[in-house]
Amino acid sequence: MRVLSMILGAALAGAMAFPALAEEPARMTVAGEAHVVGVPDMARVSLGAEGRGQTPVEAMDATSAALEGIIAKLKALGVADKDIQTRGLSVNEETRWDRDNNTEIFIGYLSRNTVEVRVRDMDLLGEILGQVLTEGANRLDGLNFEMQDDAPLRAEARRSAVRDAVEKATLFAEAAGVRVGRVVSITDTATPMVEGPMMKTLEPAMEAASDARAVPVAVGEVTTRAEVTMVFEILQ
Repeated sequence: MRVLSMILGAALAGAMAFPALAEEPARMTVAGEAHVVGVPDMARVSLGAEGRGQTPVEAMDATSAALEGIIAKLKALGVADKDIQTRGLSVNEETRWDRDNNTEIFIGYLSRNTVEVRVRDMDLLGEILGQVLTEGANRLDGLNFEMQDDAPLRAEARRSAVRDAVEKATLFAEAAGVRVGRVVSITDTATPMVEGPMMKTLEPAMEAASDARAVPVAVGEVTTRAEVTMVFEILQ
């Protein structure tokens, strides 16, 4: 009997030492999103030259001479070496199909040489686009605007996305007659995307240019987007 009393006493002591666990609060998951706009301070331009010849060497020489002049002009206008990079170089045979004789006819060789230029002084962008025409540039394959340092925009977009999620959680809780508790987790569900205006290929316009007037360019805005997912406790 004494042994049984000792066992019951130990069991009661254990129950007192480990009280029942409190029930976990209910939770809600809310997504927040935001976008922040800014004025771009850098342009990324893809331009170059193409030429033809009866041999690969002739075709390449035609574009090489033009690119030498283009690069020299860019440097003279203040573009640094680090902001000029060759992005494409090709030589291809050109042919046409002779339907009468059912055969290919050799025309010559086509060479293309393309460079990507980062223009950090936006006031010079129009002049640069105009001046490279005088040096033989006959291709403009793209013009993009961006921020040299988009970290502040990204940070503000993330902060705004969190605020959006908190506001939504508060609204949902009030509508449901409960209160928002502590934040359980915050997840950055999407890397902030920077979106800006883009100009498509303008080869016909460049080929038609006859002087070195500055090319009018509209910079517009860039938009940084962010999304977060937040989990909150729900208090009754």
